[in-house]
Amino acid sequence: MSELVTIWTYDWVPRGPRGYVRDLRLRWALEEAGIDYVVATVPFDDRGPDHLARQPFAQIPFLEDGDIRVFESGACLLHLAEKSETLMPREARGKADTLQWLIAGLNSIEMVTVLGGSSTCPDRRKIPSPAGWSSVSTGWRRS
Repeated sequence: MSELVTIWTYDWVPRGPRGYVRDLRLRWALEEAGIDYVVATVPFDDRGPDHLARQPFAQIPFLEDGDIRVFESGACLLHLAEKSETLMPREARGKADTLQWLIAGLNSIEMVTVLGGSSTCPDRRKIPSPAGWSSVSTGWRRS
């Protein structure tokens, strides 16, 4: 019997980011793939040397899979995808599609959804929300 994958998250999360903490991505992927896992916690308030040894930016999530340790949610998702054809097909086209959408989700889609509702551009223009991309004429992100 193989060891369970362990997802590490905080023991407490402030009100603002609750529900948006990135360990959700790993839990979802593991559930979809049918891979057994456990969840462990690290202190939110006391991020000591042991935490930094597993995640050099003192963030979460990170995972352990036997003797493999991975930090950053995207890297963790890639590791999990290698374990399951449900998450990432093995044939070239399916694998390429999966990789491009994973990277798009992390770099393009998430960036806009995180910034979209409450941030401004460096020149103080409101960053358009995803729903308003086609109607905003701020000079960036036009559809």
